[in-house]
Amino acid sequence: MHAAEPSPSSSFPAHRATSLSTWVLAVKRAVEAKGVDAQALMREVGMDPALLQDPLARYPVRQTMVFWQRAIEATGEPLLGLDVARQITPMTFHALGYAGLASQNLAELFTRLSRYFRVVSDAGELRFERVGRAGRLRMSGDARLVGQADAQAAWNAVDAFMLVILRACGTLYGPGFRALELRLQRPRPDDHVRYERAMRVVPIYGSEDNALWLDEAVLAHPLTYANAELARINEEAAGRYLSQWQQDQADDLPARMREWLRARLPQGEPRQEDAAAHLGLTTRSLQRRLADHGTTYRDVLQEARQAMALEHLRAGVYSVSEIAYLLGFAELSAFTRAFRRWTGVTPSAWRDASGV
Repeated sequence: MHAAEPSPSSSFPAHRATSLSTWVLAVKRAVEAKGVDAQALMREVGMDPALLQDPLARYPVRQTMVFWQRAIEATGEPLLGLDVARQITPMTFHALGYAGLASQNLAELFTRLSRYFRVVSDAGELRFERVGRAGRLRMSGDARLVGQADAQAAWNAVDAFMLVILRACGTLYGPGFRALELRLQRPRPDDHVRYERAMRVVPIYGSEDNALWLDEAVLAHPLTYANAELARINEEAAGRYLSQWQQDQADDLPARMREWLRARLPQGEPRQEDAAAHLGLTTRSLQRRLADHGTTYRDVLQEARQAMALEHLRAGVYSVSEIAYLLGFAELSAFTRAFRRWTGVTPSAWRDASGV
């Protein structure tokens, strides 16, 4: 068939990648259907469940992938992605979902998905390419985004997305839809019969990329719900959302927070509500906008403290106890524990090793 090509590396910064809250909501619902407390799992990995009430909010992908892993472990379901796919609707993908449903053919659908994939997540790329008399929809991403999660989490996330695409193709195309080939990086699952029954295709496991191949005739076939005007309106809405999100990214809110924290920490550790008020935001808006940047209040606070700690230790002006006070720690022991997490050694040991 077609020779596999290496996946291009993602052009998006791994530490700032985010995904729509609606994607996380689908995982949450799948977990709850298994009788597991999904909100408890979210809090365990540092995710605020309240953000799920805002369909335009975003979560850091690093957190999302750890949530996937905890969900797989808690449910005991190694193929959780199949259950997540059943919880996904066109609304999961914002206006992009409706624009896709109204596409004239699958080639147009795939082109729209590729163009606006960042609406759903900027953790990687979705690329649609013509190769001879076939077309390939290929997913690529950054392995660093898996973070503390196991590779199984990444495989399940891809499983969910690919199954949603295959089902959408079958629904829109109608009887007779058939994929030429499905290539997946994941190994063949133990319960491959159930997996392949759900996918309605036997994938080529252990491939170098994740890609769905369709014949040119299938790509050009008129779709059941084609509506050019509806597709245009929703594509414009997706474009506006993406433009606004990109503008928000240009406003480096975490950097402004870090500057405020540097001045505020000597008075004690500030509350998140204090930071929001200083920035002219509600607490919920601050959480959402930080999530858009792939971070959280706690992460920014720790980054500011770590940077300040290293600066003060290098300067050699203050004692370790005084530095703890300047960083807003109530006790020296709390500062020592935090510094050990950051560097692996105590503040005194770090200073001695630096020859300050």
